[in-house]
Amino acid sequence: MPKKAAFKIAYDGEALRDHSMDVRDLAPALLSLGKLFDAANLALNGDKATIKLQVKAHSAGSFEVALELFQSWGAQVSHFLAGEFVTSVINLKELVVGIGSGGIGIFWLIKKLRGKKPDRIEHLNNGMVSLELQGETLIVPVALLRLYQDVAVRMATEEILKPLYHDNIDRFIIKDDDTVTEEITKADIVYFTLPEIRDEILTENIHEAAYSIISLAFKDDNKWRLHDGNSTISVQMKDDVFRRKVEENLISFSKGDILKCRVKTIQWRTIDGLKTEYEVLEVIEHMPAAKQMLLFKDDNDLFSN
Repeated sequence: MPKKAAFKIAYDGEALRDHSMDVRDLAPALLSLGKLFDAANLALNGDKATIKLQVKAHSAGSFEVALELFQSWGAQVSHFLAGEFVTSVINLKELVVGIGSGGIGIFWLIKKLRGKKPDRIEHLNNGMVSLELQGETLIVPVALLRLYQDVAVRMATEEILKPLYHDNIDRFIIKDDDTVTEEITKADIVYFTLPEIRDEILTENIHEAAYSIISLAFKDDNKWRLHDGNSTISVQMKDDVFRRKVEENLISFSKGDILKCRVKTIQWRTIDGLKTEYEVLEVIEHMPAAKQMLLFKDDNDLFSN
């Protein structure tokens, strides 16, 4: 099973007729191409295989770059056939750039769907899936659909096409040797903008907890900084009655004061990863700092005799 695959990319337009390209445009695009293969490999192979993209050479024409893709397997699968465990470097390359499979790769699929959701998805045999969109049926590998839905993959494809936003850079081209297998123009780049990803609530619970006060806030977001004995958290003060008393100086605080609160903890999955938010729904008790030592479990015991 081959562990190396080669392909070419090119950017074309009047700005590149002298066969040179601003490194501030090229470098981020090439880095994003590397990120694209990293994300695709992670989505399909997990930690079973690693991938590396290298620049081999460049040639005249527009601005063309030859690239080689290398794959290595983890020790746990190196003595087996790679196809049984991991997506091979050849298949991975074809899923991303579409070479050798009739051009059906991630760039092709994004162009084909034009930012629209399929009307119907049907899983077929042999790892294929049928996508129906406005009367047209597309038969693609399930693995390609997984890449299409992967946020890191989609972010990388968008970054690769950033040079097309510049004046006089009109096309992004993928080649198999000298055969063009994919071409993205300025008119296509709108379809590569990552759709808005809505935050998803993973967990939500309400509990009682005690906090010491680090800082108060009286702005619109009402974010107070509290300490739970282990770490400092930012909380949104939702107890309007308590907050109003504080703002009107009806409640004062001293170092060491404790707030016993009813708190809502919300965990979100966002495009940037896991996020946790805290809301104080009610301040149950404001406990001033202790002024004297407690000698008995019940202070009344001191005067019981």
